[in-house]
Amino acid sequence: TNLRVCPVYIICQGHDGCFQSPADIDNSIENACKRIAVGAKIIQSLTAEKLFESGVGRKTFQLEHEVNQKKQECIVFRSNLNVNKARKMRQGELWTHFGRELMLSDLGSNERKFLGFISCTRFKGTDIDKPMNHDEIVSFTEAYAALGGGGLALFGTACLYTWPGSVEEIIPKFLDCTPVNSKRFMDDSGYRGTLGGCFATTLGSVFHELGHTFDLGHTKDGIMGRGFDNIDRVFLVGDKRSALAKDNMNNYNGKPVQHSTVSLQRNIN
Repeated sequence: TNLRVCPVYIICQGHDGCFQSPADIDNSIENACKRIAVGAKIIQSLTAEKLFESGVGRKTFQLEHEVNQKKQECIVFRSNLNVNKARKMRQGELWTHFGRELMLSDLGSNERKFLGFISCTRFKGTDIDKPMNHDEIVSFTEAYAALGGGGLALFGTACLYTWPGSVEEIIPKFLDCTPVNSKRFMDDSGYRGTLGGCFATTLGSVFHELGHTFDLGHTKDGIMGRGFDNIDRVFLVGDKRSALAKDNMNNYNGKPVQHSTVSLQRNIN
């Protein structure tokens, strides 16, 4: 089959392509693509393992570079949308614009599902001392997106700096208990407040939204519910895991947490 998922790093007109990050992080276009490529492979692997657990064998989606080896693992897509305009748009508007732009480009194909990341996402910063809820945090974030459906799953890059750039970094990144500097950077950690929490929640969110492009609906738990916050539990065991992920996940079906975290279902039973 030629059906595949195509990871793309979307750079708006007038933006240098460097994602928001602390000064000591390499936030170059090349490094962004490395992180996105690793994330896509993690999701590809998890899909295979969870379908295997469900009794249908290790089946998963193909990635663009596996179908066409001339393509990069993550394709840089230069948008005609101006960066200043993009930062004023809502996620639904961004999804519509980039979806149309991608389909009208040379990449446009009904055989592709696009996994897009917006380079110019920016947390504006705040002096607020009290804890903020997720909606409040999003209100301080420009060019934010976490939306999937049809042929595009679209995301912002405010937490991309917490992602690994290689397979060797995956576990250390999940285990990173360093507190998020929440006055300067987006805390999208499922209220855990750590860099490891940000990686887990945002990677899980990518898996969740990509699931929508495969026509998966919401479920009461698991990856298509709020279980995606705890995707790190598939990789971590023992005391380190429990110290990292103190939350109130509802384990509805009585199955081990690791299973309920990323069980894949088409719709709510």
